[in-house]
Amino acid sequence: MESTRESDADARQHFREARKQAFVNSVLGLLSGKPTDLLSFQEVQQRLGLRYCTMGHLETVPIDKIVGSEGRYHDFDRDFLPLHATTEKRWESIDSAFSRMENLPPVELYRVGDVFFVRDGNHRVSVARRNGAKYIDAWVIECPSRIKLEPGVDVRQLLVEEEHLEFLERTHLDQILGTDIRLTAPGAYDALQRHIDGHRYFLAKERHADVPFEEAARSWYENVYLPTVEVIRRAGILERFPGRTEGDLYIWVLEHHYYLREKYGEQVTLEDAAQSFAKRYGRSRFSAVYEWLARQVASVAGVILSWVKR
Repeated sequence: MESTRESDADARQHFREARKQAFVNSVLGLLSGKPTDLLSFQEVQQRLGLRYCTMGHLETVPIDKIVGSEGRYHDFDRDFLPLHATTEKRWESIDSAFSRMENLPPVELYRVGDVFFVRDGNHRVSVARRNGAKYIDAWVIECPSRIKLEPGVDVRQLLVEEEHLEFLERTHLDQILGTDIRLTAPGAYDALQRHIDGHRYFLAKERHADVPFEEAARSWYENVYLPTVEVIRRAGILERFPGRTEGDLYIWVLEHHYYLREKYGEQVTLEDAAQSFAKRYGRSRFSAVYEWLARQVASVAGVILSWVKR
C-alpha cells in the first residue's frame, strides 16, 4: 500500500515535470521555427489519399517514429508531452502502473511510410517516452502510400507530399524513370511537369509528329534533367541549400539561367547560372554561424524557462 502511494506521488511529480518541459518545447519551437505539434492522422489520410488500411500485426516500434494521433493530437506535443491538465489523472495512473512494472496492453498504431500515428494508447506512448523508453509494443495497422513519410514531417511538407502524390498519379513519372524526383517547395511539381510538357512540345515540333508522354519524359530526363544536375554537382552548391534537393535546384537554376540570358545574352552558361544562384540565394558561412548562435540562444532560453517554472 505504501509503495502504491509513493508511486502515485512520483507520478504527480512526473506529470508536472512533463508539463513544464512541454511549455519549454513550445517556446523553443517559436524561437527556432520548428513545429512542435502532433500531426492529425485524418489530415494525413485526406491529403495523401489513403484509401484503405490492412489488418494489424504485433511488433516493437521505435517511439521517436510516432509523430501523430488519430484523435488526441491537440493533447500532446511532438515529443508526446502532455499539454493540458485534463490529461492528468489518466496520465498519472499509467505512470504509476509503469513504475510498478505492470504489464500494459500494446498500443494501436497506424503506419504510413516510415512513421506512426496513435489509434489507441496516446497516454501510454507519452508515459513510456517520458520514462526514457525507446521502443513500445504495438498493434500496427499498415496504411499503404506511394509517399514515404519520415520523422520530422510538418504540415508544409504534407502539402508538398500531397502535390507529389497528385503529380505521380497524373504522370507515373516514378514508374517511367525508375526513380522518384523529390521536391520540397509548394508548386514545384507543377513546374516540373511544365518542363516535361515543354520538352515534349519541342520534340513534337522537331519531328512533326506527336510524341508519347513516356518517351518525352525519358528524353527530358536524359537530355535536360541529368545534365543540369551534373552541373549542380560539379559546382558543389547543394550544401548551401540545407533541406533542399537536386530536383529543387534543377528548377531554380534553370529559371535563373533563363533570367540571366534575358538580361546579359546567350553567352551566360549553365555553370555561370548555378554559381550566380548559389551566391545570391544560398546560405553563406555567416548565415550558418548566425543559425548556430540562434540555436545556442534558444537552448539557454530553454534552461532559464525550465528553472523559472520550477
